[in-house]
Amino acid sequence: MLTALGAAVIAAVASLVGVTLGALVEPLKLNAARRAKVRQDRADRCGRYIEAGARARQHLVSINVSYRQKAAERVSGYEDEYYTARAEMRSLLGLLVMSGPDELVEAAREVRRKDMDLHHVRHEPDDDGEFTKVVLPTPVRDAVVALDRAIEEFALVARKHTA
Repeated sequence: MLTALGAAVIAAVASLVGVTLGALVEPLKLNAARRAKVRQDRADRCGRYIEAGARARQHLVSINVSYRQKAAERVSGYEDEYYTARAEMRSLLGLLVMSGPDELVEAAREVRRKDMDLHHVRHEPDDDGEFTKVVLPTPVRDAVVALDRAIEEFALVARKHTA
């Protein structure tokens, strides 16, 4: 009888310990899952931001080339695509501002600033005023390099905050 009672007590204590540990561990598991979800969402947003920035860059370069070739119909198409990419960047920036961290937001804002710098020089003519060269005009080329550098810096900060 004592053996059966002892086994029942041991089983009850083990069950109580199991339930107590489960109640203590469950919030930790939920918190870890929530952090992983936030990190994954941030990584997805950053990836989409990088892609939108690269598309915007390419469309602005295409606008400049088409403009210098006096191909107005192509300029219009590239501008539509550019403004679509820019709108996506703007909405993703808003989501990044909302979720942080501040270092990532500042890097994203720098990409937007460099995008705007390139946007402002998108109609620059060739350095000699004619479309005689296949290379980009100096102000456009400099803005492209600066935007590429800002996108790379954003990617490095994003990797730090999403890994």
